Amino acid sequence: KPLSIDARSLSCFQCKPDDCIHYHIKSHSYDEVVENYDIGVNNWVAVRFEDEWFPGEVIEIIGEDIKVNFMIRARQQSVNHFKWPLNTDCQRIPIASIISKISPPYPISSR
Repeated sequence: KPLSIDARSLSCFQCKPDDCIHYHIKSHSYDEVVENYDIGVNNWVAVRFEDEWFPGEVIEIIGEDIKVNFMIRARQQSVNHFKWPLNTDCQRIPIASIISKISPPYPISSR
């Protein structure tokens, strides 16, 4: 079954994040997982957990697994806004859980 991430390519400063009329959310599909030779320490990855995905930074590569420092959703219903949790969320996961390498995140507010 193909995997997908729903995201905007741009952020709007005039609308609420989940209600933007200028930049619509698009679905990006992925049919294959990233091979382990594509992943390195300090890379950012999108990782699949059940029907959701989360971004994280690769901390360590351990054979067929990687250790990732994960971000969490900023709001419960937010599609593409993430923040660092109060307690670090580092987990060892199989490389097969990676959907794609992604660009490092950038702040959308000064909070």
